[in-house]
Amino acid sequence: MNNETATAVTAEAVTAAATQAAASQKIAAKSIAETSTQETTDRSSWLKVITTSVLSSLVVALIVLAFTWPTKTMEAKNLPVSIAGPEVTVSQFEQSLKDQGIETFDLKQASSRKEAEQQIKQRETYGAIIFTEGAAPEVLTAPAANTAATQILNGVATQLNAQIQQKALAAKTEALTQAVQAGGEQGAQAAAQLEQMKVQAEQASAMEVKTTAVVPLSENDSSGTGLAIAAFPLVMGGTIGGMLSLTLINGTWRRFATATLYSVIAGALTALILSTWFGFIPGDFATLWAAFAATYLATASFMIGMGALLVPSAGLGLSAVVTMFIGNPISGATMPSVFLPGAWGQIGQMLVPGASSTLLRSIAYFPEVATSDQWLVLCSWIAFGLLAGVIGWALKERRPATVEA
Repeated sequence: MNNETATAVTAEAVTAAATQAAASQKIAAKSIAETSTQETTDRSSWLKVITTSVLSSLVVALIVLAFTWPTKTMEAKNLPVSIAGPEVTVSQFEQSLKDQGIETFDLKQASSRKEAEQQIKQRETYGAIIFTEGAAPEVLTAPAANTAATQILNGVATQLNAQIQQKALAAKTEALTQAVQAGGEQGAQAAAQLEQMKVQAEQASAMEVKTTAVVPLSENDSSGTGLAIAAFPLVMGGTIGGMLSLTLINGTWRRFATATLYSVIAGALTALILSTWFGFIPGDFATLWAAFAATYLATASFMIGMGALLVPSAGLGLSAVVTMFIGNPISGATMPSVFLPGAWGQIGQMLVPGASSTLLRSIAYFPEVATSDQWLVLCSWIAFGLLAGVIGWALKERRPATVEA
């Protein structure tokens, strides 16, 4: 009897526990459903969608301007450079710069090579030009200070070497000419040497290495830095569009609508700035507009889709990692993708930054190149984001029905 009573009590306890657990699960499920459907019941208005898209586009336009404006307006002038040597030689060099209208350097006098080195080490100047009596000039550089300044100074060294060679050749030619005029046996030998020098000069001129730019850069971006610098704002643009759509807009489809409208407007503004205004990226305006819009939408779509499938914070994090921390460094925007080890170059071209960088360069400078692969990559990322969004939206719509049943 005691055993039967204990068994009955145990059964009642188990039943009560099971009932309580079921009730707790139902409450928890209902809470999750209410949370998951809050976006559906509190969808943002279309006015907010349009406003967010326009304001986000303006933000991205400002970012593009912030990155590219210095490149457009900067000039190679007033570079602090030390100069040392005999006063006459230094004065002749300074006067030659003035005569040629060269304002690249802001020359700072140094009493010796040692003082010039000290000025460089104290970051007072970016390099130095040293003239020494009876010896060839010397150019001191500081690559650790600035690579652009070093390239300019290396160019000065090349020009000085050419001038020295020209002066030496002129002096030799003048000496031989005087010997020829003097006549006699030495004059005949000098005449033969002059003729030989003339033949050698002609041969050297004919064999000189010639460099021809088959596909030159735009006149407004002769160094190519404009297109390279624009790569990062494009990555940021897609991230900002997706982030603002996720955080300011409720409703999966309204978020996609916001991102799409934003991409269209931001793409047009970017094309106006980089192509029409600055001239960094030449090419057909409509094609560039489509490329910029697809770049922005590819990143934003992935972010929104993953946010719908998981949670918004996960979409933000995954998009930042894939696009900015992985895709951007291996995009090949600033260096050939074949320089990257292993398959990283190919992987980079399958991500949004790499595909968009290659696409824009092809549109701007290589119109005969097929760009279907890059368009396919960008459209695939857009489609993947939409697919993830559809799945996430469907799961959130079904939860309330499951709970109520």
